[in-house]
Amino acid sequence: MSQNEPKKQHYVPQFLLSNFTLGKKKRINIFDIKTGKSFTSHVKDTGHENNFYHHPLEGNQMEFDLGKLETKVAPIVESIISKGTIEHLSDHERKYIGLFTVVQMMRVNSLRESLLEMSELIIDKFKEDSVAPGSQAEEFLASLLGQDAKTQSIDMLKQTPQELLPYILDKHFSLLKAPKGESFYTSDNPIVKYNNQPREHRGNLGLRVKGIEVHFPISPKYCLSYLCSELVEEIRQAVIQHQASVVMGLAPPIDQTEAINMLNQIDNMQTKELTSANMEHHNSLQVMHCSRFIYSNNGEFLLVKEMLENNPSIAIRQRVMDGSKIF
Repeated sequence: MSQNEPKKQHYVPQFLLSNFTLGKKKRINIFDIKTGKSFTSHVKDTGHENNFYHHPLEGNQMEFDLGKLETKVAPIVESIISKGTIEHLSDHERKYIGLFTVVQMMRVNSLRESLLEMSELIIDKFKEDSVAPGSQAEEFLASLLGQDAKTQSIDMLKQTPQELLPYILDKHFSLLKAPKGESFYTSDNPIVKYNNQPREHRGNLGLRVKGIEVHFPISPKYCLSYLCSELVEEIRQAVIQHQASVVMGLAPPIDQTEAINMLNQIDNMQTKELTSANMEHHNSLQVMHCSRFIYSNNGEFLLVKEMLENNPSIAIRQRVMDGSKIF
């Protein structure tokens, strides 16, 4: 590594972390779910590992490539925060934000943990099945043991984001706003996914799965949100069909205000202010998805402490339950 190449390499960009600081010293409040303790740190010393993107064959090329993307995206994110809306974004800017979202999903330590756990699960399964010496299964097992999760994750960053980008761009893009007096958490794994539609014996967090939501806090006040377009259209058709049934006297009137407001906000790219209950849900997702560290602008970690007290396994949980949790 040359002297000009950065040693501290961030898996959460400094320009994002800076949005969650207070004061001119760029210090951010951090909660460590492994130790149960909180502390403050400068953003340059947060969300990073030494030589995190150093590839054995390509050096730090990925670090420089990520830096170029951040340079393009940072002013777009700043414009969203300053204006409090996404309605001014061009299609080109929306595409860059979508690409940045997918890249951020894949550049974190959580992905490497998932890849490592998945390899270990497969290896344990092979061991249980008593792999025959000299068999193809033994060769596959040896290849898994020889794989480096770090190198594998860097290789995936080269191509996979472009493959996943269409699935993000196909979703309904919106901006969420924290209620007055409350703030979004972020974490060392800031892209969170949620789906309230279970699929029996299958994962439900893949980007192509019906009902999937993707949320990305960009400041204590604002969070980017991607909603399943298929589910939104189903809600739209249900509203239209019920209204028609009421007109024809086939159904009694019901209050559809919430659904209609949601559709209007999506169609007109209006910023949606969350309720306190919804805000707690979003922040709890950050706690559930993080690898280790939760970040806050104001140091208020009561929700994190309550979640850990009620469910200590959050700090030591198995990360891979199904393949869809990786992407």
